Amino acid sequence: MADCEYYVKTKMSASQCGSEFRLFEENAELLDMFTKFRDLKTKEQQTMSMELAEHATTVMTTLDEGIKGLDDMDVFLTYLHQVGASHTKIPGFNRSYFWKIEAPFLEAVKRTLEDRYTENVENIYKLTIKFIIETLIDGFDKAQNDKAKS
Repeated sequence: MADCEYYVKTKMSASQCGSEFRLFEENAELLDMFTKFRDLKTKEQQTMSMELAEHATTVMTTLDEGIKGLDDMDVFLTYLHQVGASHTKIPGFNRSYFWKIEAPFLEAVKRTLEDRYTENVENIYKLTIKFIIETLIDGFDKAQNDKAKS
């Protein structure tokens, strides 16, 4: 995967984060969870928001770190479990929301890799993002269960 420059976030500036903004544009309920994003109702408002651009970058950085961590499964699992668990602090966050990043992430990879985006690369990234999301959900679920026990 290194040849495919999986560091997608480094290839995208705030103005190029179309896929990540689409995540919020198509899932307004996600924006409503964040006080600072609730008023961003139009695509133009979302595109102009530096805070939303920073959050989109954070999402992509998390995915990038997850991919880089695949070399060391202990680091990978620990990191993504912590990120998943941190989402239990967001009131109303549902574990299924993690799946909403799948399509925008794959679109960002495709756009970044351009002609290097082959069917094989697509399959690799589909498996990778699925594994990352499942690991985030595991961390979220464990934290929810720990909260329920205490």
